[in-house]
Amino acid sequence: RFLHARQPHNHWTFVRLGVVAAMASDGGTLEDSFGLSLTTASSKCAAAVSSYYEAVLAYKPFSAWAVADDATSLDARCPLARVLAADFAFCKGDASRAKTLLEECAAEVASGAAATWTWREERYVKAWSRWCLEGDPSGCYDVLKEVVEKHPQDLFAVKRGHIMGLILGDGSRIMSIVECAAAAVKCTPPPRFLYGMWSFGLEQQGKYEEAEAKAREGLAFEKDLGPDAWLDHSLAHAFYFQGDDMLDEALEFLESRCSNWSVTELHPFLYTHNWWHLALLYVEKRSFDKAIQIFDERLWPEKDLDLLKDPQVQLNALNLLWRLDTEGRGQIELSRPRWKKVLAGCAGISLPGSDGAKAPCQHGDLLLDVLLVRAFCATSTGGNAKPLDEWLGCVAAHAEDMAKGSGEGAAERAEAYAACSRCVAELFRGDMPEDALPARQAVARTELRELKPRWASLGGSEEQRNILEEAVEGPIVCGAPEMNFTAIFR
Repeated sequence: RFLHARQPHNHWTFVRLGVVAAMASDGGTLEDSFGLSLTTASSKCAAAVSSYYEAVLAYKPFSAWAVADDATSLDARCPLARVLAADFAFCKGDASRAKTLLEECAAEVASGAAATWTWREERYVKAWSRWCLEGDPSGCYDVLKEVVEKHPQDLFAVKRGHIMGLILGDGSRIMSIVECAAAAVKCTPPPRFLYGMWSFGLEQQGKYEEAEAKAREGLAFEKDLGPDAWLDHSLAHAFYFQGDDMLDEALEFLESRCSNWSVTELHPFLYTHNWWHLALLYVEKRSFDKAIQIFDERLWPEKDLDLLKDPQVQLNALNLLWRLDTEGRGQIELSRPRWKKVLAGCAGISLPGSDGAKAPCQHGDLLLDVLLVRAFCATSTGGNAKPLDEWLGCVAAHAEDMAKGSGEGAAERAEAYAACSRCVAELFRGDMPEDALPARQAVARTELRELKPRWASLGGSEEQRNILEEAVEGPIVCGAPEMNFTAIFR
C-alpha cells in the first residue's frame, strides 16, 4: 500500500496512497500521493484526490470512486479534483456532468484564469476533454503519454492511458505508456499496481512468456504491497495465449486466486471479468456446468441489480454466452433464456429503453454493441427480427456520427464497426429463408475474415475479440482454432 523509494532524489515518493505530503513553500499547493503538486490549499481535498487514484488503480467499487465528488466539495476550484470528478461521472454514464466540469476547466484555461495551475493539471484538462468531449481516445492517449514522460510516477495517467489503448485495441500504446513508468523505477518493492499494468502491456504485445514472468515478479511482492486483482487478470491473459498446453495451469492458477475476487471489494467490471476468464477456461475444457454456474452466480446474479447495470458486466455476460453457444452446441437450450435476461438488463442502460430514447451508456463500447447484435440474433425467435433491425439501425447511425469525428482514425474505426456488426447479423440471424442461408453466411464469413486486421477497432482485448475468430473459424481453445473440432463435433 506504499509507494517506496530507496533514493530520495528519484521520481518515486515515500507517500502512502491517500495521504498527502507537506504543504509546498507558496502555501497554495499541496502534493498528492505521487509527490506531484496540486493547486489547492485544502489538505482534505488533496487526500481525496489521492484516494481517487487508489480507488481506480485498485478497481474498487464505484462507491469508493465517489471520493472524487468529495474532493470538489472540499475545494470547488481545484482543477485536478474537477477533472477526476469528470472521470468518475463519465465512467458511470453521466456524460452531462462530465461535460459541465470539463468545459468549466477548459474555459478557465482559455481565459488565462488558470495561470497558477501546474502544467500537469492543464494537460489533464486537455486529455479528458479529448476523451469525454471530443470522443477522441487517440488524442487523449497522446496527452497522457506526455504527462507520463514528464512524471513517470503518475500511475493514474498510466492506467487511463491503458484504457485508451484498450478502447483503440492498440497493444503497442498499452505497452508504450507503462514502459515510461517502469523505466523510472529504481526501488524495491516497486510501486503497487505497476506490475499488473506492465505484465498486461507485454501480453498485449504478444510477449506472453515475458508477461507471465513479469506477473510472477509482481506476485512475489504481494506480501509487501497487498493483492492486485489486475495482476491476476494479466497472468490469466499471459497463460491463455501460450497454447492449450497451459490450459490446466491457467485453470489451477485462477481457481487458487478466485477467493480474492469479492463483489464488495472490486469494481463490477474486474469482479465479473476475472470470473469470466475462469468460466471461459471451463467452456474450453467442455466443463459447461461449471461455466453456467459462474454465469448465474458471478456474471449475471439476478438479485444484484446494481451490478447488472454496469455495461462491462453486460459485455462479460454476453461474451461468455456467445462462447457457450459456439463450443457447447448442445447447450443452446441453456443459453437462450440467459441471452434474453441479459438483453432485458441492458434496456435503458446500453440499449434504448421502452420509450425508444437513447440510453446513457449506449454505444459507449463498440464491442458490446456487436455482442448485442449477436444477442438479438439469438433471441429473435419466430422470425421476429424487428428488435435486431432496430438495433442495427442504431449502430449504423452511431457509425455515421463516429465517422464525422476529428480524432485520429475515426472514419476507419466507424467503418470497421459498422461492417463487423453487419457481418455478425448476417451470420447469426435466423429470420431469413433457410435455402438462402448458406450462401449469405458464406459471404458474411468471408467479409468478416477479411476485416480481421481491423477487429481491434472495436476495442477490448484479443481474448475478448475471439468471439469473431469463432464466428469465422469455429471453436477456439487458448486463442487458436480447435484442431479436432471437425472430428469430434461434426
